[in-house]
Amino acid sequence: MSTSLKVFFLCAILTAATGVVAQVNIVNFDFGAVRIMCGGGYAYQFPRNYCGWALSQDFNSTPGFGWTLSQILNTRGGSGLTGPGTAFAPPPFTGMPFSQAVFLQGSRPFVSQVVGGFTAGNYTLSFYLGSRYASGGYDGNQTIEALIDDNVIGTWVLSSFMPFTLETASFTINADGRHTLQFRGLTFGDHTAFLSYVTIAPAAE
Repeated sequence: MSTSLKVFFLCAILTAATGVVAQVNIVNFDFGAVRIMCGGGYAYQFPRNYCGWALSQDFNSTPGFGWTLSQILNTRGGSGLTGPGTAFAPPPFTGMPFSQAVFLQGSRPFVSQVVGGFTAGNYTLSFYLGSRYASGGYDGNQTIEALIDDNVIGTWVLSSFMPFTLETASFTINADGRHTLQFRGLTFGDHTAFLSYVTIAPAAE
């Protein structure tokens, strides 16, 4: 094979790989596109904005939010957003590449997004995960699953006082197009995990 033909094929491969990276796009990957309105610095998902108790905000209906959150069931279960240093006791945000995180509290809270631009192949999901800095009646003893199209691709068992840690999971896409990414909590009761900075990239060959 001539040198020029080898260069052509190499350029074609690099272009294709770059295209995949650019196409897989998670909207609002760091949960910072929508400001938390309540002065306490956190709020549950609920179809109305209410800064009494429990603090709530309709993130799902806000343009540019990108995600779907499960709504609050009671004050010990649901999902929402928090900033650093709130009464929800998230891990320290110091040095993290994000300023807001989603929380998953109780049994079967979830956050999901339909992500477009996939081509068939192998991928790596990356995100920061941490647990509540509290113990006793409420804590960080939560278990989190990540799913693609309802198929579990990773499970993480947390305990209280776990700082934000970069986690990864590998998965395979068999069909081009759009696929649903979801995170959900499995532990019933007032047990909370936090996550942010969610990215998906083609797996390294």
